[in-house]
Formats: sequence, C-alpha cells, structure tokens
Amino acid sequence: MGLALLFGLTGAKVLNANEECHQHKGVTMRTITIESGAIQGISAGEGVVEYRGVPYAAAPVGDLRYLGPQPVKSWSGVRVMDRYGTPTWQEINPLIGVTEMGDDCLNLNIWVPEGDGPFPVMVWIHGGGFTNGTPSQLLYNGAALARSQQVIVVNMSYRLGVWGFGNFSAIAPEMPQETNLGLRDMLAALRWVQTNIEAFYGDPNSVTVFGESAGGFAVASLLAMPSAQGLFHKAIVQSGAGDMVLSQEASQEVAALVFAELESQGSAEDTLLGAAPKAMVKAQRAALKIPVPRGLRTTTPQYGMPFLPVIDDILPELPVAAIARGSAQHIPLLAGTCREEWNLFQYAPPFNGGVSIADMQQLTEDDILRRFKRVLPGHGEEAFAAYQAWVTPHPQRALTDYYTAMESDRIFRVPTERLLTAHAKAGGNTWGFEFTWDENGFGIPLGAFHVMDVPFVFGLTDTPIGKMFTGGSAAAAELAARVGQAWGEFAHTGEVNWPQWQNGTLMQFDQVPSQAVYLSKERLALWQDIIPEP
Repeated sequence: MGLALLFGLTGAKVLNANEECHQHKGVTMRTITIESGAIQGISAGEGVVEYRGVPYAAAPVGDLRYLGPQPVKSWSGVRVMDRYGTPTWQEINPLIGVTEMGDDCLNLNIWVPEGDGPFPVMVWIHGGGFTNGTPSQLLYNGAALARSQQVIVVNMSYRLGVWGFGNFSAIAPEMPQETNLGLRDMLAALRWVQTNIEAFYGDPNSVTVFGESAGGFAVASLLAMPSAQGLFHKAIVQSGAGDMVLSQEASQEVAALVFAELESQGSAEDTLLGAAPKAMVKAQRAALKIPVPRGLRTTTPQYGMPFLPVIDDILPELPVAAIARGSAQHIPLLAGTCREEWNLFQYAPPFNGGVSIADMQQLTEDDILRRFKRVLPGHGEEAFAAYQAWVTPHPQRALTDYYTAMESDRIFRVPTERLLTAHAKAGGNTWGFEFTWDENGFGIPLGAFHVMDVPFVFGLTDTPIGKMFTGGSAAAAELAARVGQAWGEFAHTGEVNWPQWQNGTLMQFDQVPSQAVYLSKERLALWQDIIPEP
C-alpha cells in the first residue's frame, strides 16, 4: 500500500448543498454544519465516523506567514472530509508519512462515536521535537479510542520548526510578526472545538488536552497560558514536562542562525517573506546543530531541539513555575513517562543515525564520561559515578546504558517529577504513571522506550505500526485495554482509579499493574541542583 493511501490525500469532495446525506461503506453520514460551512464524514469502522482534514484556520501565506492563525473562509455546498490535510512544512520523512508539505496545513482529524452524546472530547497534540510530525500518523488514529471509550477524539496540526517557533523580532522588527505561532495555532484549534464540537454531539465543557513528547511539552505550556483558560478542563502529559521553553534572547539567537542561511532578497523583511518554504526548511538545519538553554537554565543544555516555545506575551513565564503558583490548580492532571525513554534514540536504527550496537560496544567509560560532561556541565563526573552505581548495562546493549538512563531522567523523568509535584503542591488533583512494559522494539531489547505508550493509549497494539512498538501480543492488547480505560475514565470524570501523587508514588503500566515510587531519594538528591524545583 502506498504512502498516499496510508496517510491520505489533501482536499475534499464537495457535494451539492441539497445533498443532506452521504453514503460511505454502507454507512449514512449526516451533514454537520460548523462555523465555516457544511461537512460530512466517512466511516472509520463499526460505530465511528471520521472527519479528515477539517480546516480550523486559514493558510498562513503571504503577509500572514509570521502571524497567528486567521479565520477560515466559509464555503458553500457540503464538503466530504475524506482526505487528510497537508502536513506543515518540515523535512521529508517517509517513516511517518510526510512526503509532501504545504501552507494550507492548519486542520483537524475528528473521530465521533455513534450515539447522541454529549461525548467528552479528547484533543491530541502530536510529538516530533517541534520540528516534524503530523496528526495523520498511523500511531495517532483515534477510531479505536473513540469507539471503546465513547469519546470524541480530535487530532490537531500546528506549525513546526521555524514556521511555528521562529523569533525574528530582533532581525526584522518592522515586519508584522508574532512569536509562538505553534502555540497560537493550538489555541485556535481549541477555540474551534469550543465553537463547533456541539455539532458533533461533543461536550465543550468536558475537553481533555493530551499529547506526547513535544505534544506533552505543549500541554504543559497550555496549562501555564492565561489565554488558554476555559478552553480545556483536563490535561494528560505523556513524556513531556513544564520546562521545555526558551528565553527571548535564546530564541533570537536560533533565528539568527536560520536567517544567516537564507539568500538575501533585500531587506530582512523581504528576505523572510520571500524565502521559498523549502529554503526555510533547509535553513533551519543550521540551528539543529547547536545546544539551547532549556528551561531558562544553563545546567541542562538541550541538543537537537532549538525550536521551542518562547517566553512572550502569551507564555509569560516558565510553565512549571506558573503551575507551581496555581495557574492550572482547577485542572486535573495525569502525567508520566516511559522508564527507558532514551533507548529509542540511542539504539533504534531509524532514530540513532544508523550507529550499530557493535559500534557502541567499542565505547569506553571515558567516552561515556565525555557525554555526561557535555550535557551536564559542572555535574558530569558526579552524575556518571552515580549512574555507574545505579545501572547495570544490558548484556545485549552497551555501556551507553549509563548514558541512556541519565538522559531518560534529564529530559523526561525528572522534569515530569517536577511537574507532578508542582501541580500537587498548588492544590491540583494530580496522578502519575510510568510505562514499564519491556519490549524488543525494532528487534533490539529496548525496554520501555519513548513512544511505546502511544499505541497503548490509542488501542493500536494489533496494527502493523503498533506491533513495532509493543510486540502485538495478547498481553499487549490487554494492557492497551487497561490504559485506554484509564484515559477514557479520566476524560469522562477527571479522575483515575489509583491514588493521587504523593510522596512520589505512581501507577506502573505493565503486564501486572502496580504502584511504585517513581524516583529514589538518591536520584532526586543528585538532580536537586541540576534541575531545581520551581
């Protein structure tokens, strides 16, 4: 099956205005009237109707390129939403189905279960390091989750990389522009849900925002944004946290690197507005090579993710600090990680640059120590000694296990602990989780690695893409049922069936569920000065 069939095509069939129903695979689709016009969906299997590529904002072209999302132009007739929207500009990546990109990229995919509702709404924000991804990836298909949990699933797109998180305010101050365009897109999508979801029998007063990796970081940012208040009512953060942001100065330095790669077309404004999209994508590669001061601190430089939310008028402070002060006190929070997050990027060939296990097994302890010093300036030797004591390298991997355990903690687990603790101390209802499912993903013993949680959440363990991450066994399907039920229960009630976060205890998702302490006292003590509590 070709990628176009797997991930859909852009555009939508238009019916005459008097065609009130549309047949698809023997299912009659009713006409939905939303703010911009009338639409019909397609069958997503028994009991679910799917709407693909529904626009929530106009294409950000011309003078709109560096501005927040604008309203969609209305249409006449009935549009059949049977084709996924165009991914936003990014590097070509057939692995996730991105082979074509375009400007008209601000769209939603919606899965609606049969019945009259009102259904709780779950709005998904995809990951991809804020530089790649699309809501139409096979791992994010919402049909099974919508069907099993009787919820409406909405997957949103948002601008990525320099398009979504470039900050050219110092380079072209005369140019009409705004920062955090990716976050502004998310706000527009959530406003669209508030305005239109009742037409799908959804409940605008019961909206859960959930996301993984960059999507999880985005959810935490939304919890801290005053302009997001009232747009959602529950939040789930998967492998994300509240400190993946940059200062104005740091984001301007990143933008300067991109601008330096562009061919001049006169003034800075003319160059930025006139640059071809593919030239912009190529230019942003220069910024991917430098570290940035994640979380407004110098103790944990972030490599490979220079395009991040920036402190500005809509995100006025470090998200975890705002959450600690109670910015989201009224919003129930469910947050957690996978135990061996970084193993995906260290050992899986599609994600590690093609370095073999054999090559890694040639690395010495001195080589690993240098890596520690690089990402933990001033704390590398102390941390390396600690992880040597705590970690026993897997016999089928390498000494890099010391490093992957530390990176899992540095990037995901410790910041998630800070987020959970901040929200709980502020008085918010807070639950933690950790996936400890042990799997030979990609033919390598990877443990519970990054993205493993996603097919469990969406109930896709028996699909080809789901099997790559979970193994696809009957036990995996059983765990997916438990996870889906927990996420669905949270969407319906704002609660889950295990104790709230206190003293660092959370739910572990594995073949046998259990409650456990997330991070030991020794681990927390090591990280206290490296990643301070807010």
